[in-house]
Amino acid sequence: MKKRYDLHTHTTYSDGTFTVEELLKRAKYIGLAGIAITDHDTMEGVSEARAIAKSLDLDFVSGIEFSCSYEGYEIHILGYLLDEKSEELSSKLIELKKARTNRNEKIVNRLNSLGLKITLDEIEKEATGTIVSRAHICNVMMKKGFVYTKGEAFKQYLGRKGAAYIEKESSNPFEIIKLIKKCGGVSALAHPSLICESKEKIEKILKLLIEAGLDGLEVEYSSYTPKETKYYKELANKNNLLMVGGSDFHGGNRVGVDIAHSSISKDDIKRLLERKCKED
Repeated sequence: MKKRYDLHTHTTYSDGTFTVEELLKRAKYIGLAGIAITDHDTMEGVSEARAIAKSLDLDFVSGIEFSCSYEGYEIHILGYLLDEKSEELSSKLIELKKARTNRNEKIVNRLNSLGLKITLDEIEKEATGTIVSRAHICNVMMKKGFVYTKGEAFKQYLGRKGAAYIEKESSNPFEIIKLIKKCGGVSALAHPSLICESKEKIEKILKLLIEAGLDGLEVEYSSYTPKETKYYKELANKNNLLMVGGSDFHGGNRVGVDIAHSSISKDDIKRLLERKCKED
């Protein structure tokens, strides 16, 4: 573990249950050399994480995970080493926060119409960061006894086929890749296996993302089989893409996945930093 890096984790700034300090101390305890925090649509925890990581002698890579969609497919783009002070980035993150608020209001209204009395205020109190997600809605539903498990909440109400599901106003992945590049960052396609079951379709989408300037591919991921890991590494090599990877740790909001369940090597990190230097 001393030479491994987990480049996909979430904190209480989005839909994780560990604070930045708890997550970094856990990473240090496990023995990782470094870690990236990639909260959904926010970089609020980055400056805090950078200071704590330094005190722990832990390498830190700033990051973010953008939720996007293309032709009905949910696509997540990871961004690393972006200029956090970019006005264009700040403007985009404000836009995404408003879209989430709009969606949450619609979900609450739908739940209320189904007889599940829940308020936006209750959900916002559940979230300790500024990003409020379905995970927080789920937690409130469980506390109020409307459902007993997270799986039940998503299957019956919040998931794509659920009674209270509302499509999210997502970003265009090609525009997000260009934004990351404008902000001096490095982009990567997160967990491609979750896009759909068709490898042919995934490869077609990947080709379009590469044309837009995509830098890397998540080749290590907590739910990959060894066969999938091998396939995505070959795909990355074939397309001259950087190899990134991580656990997608969410703490209690993703039971069974710990920090470092998937990770990448120091050589992979070196190539990531070299790509960043070339972009600069």
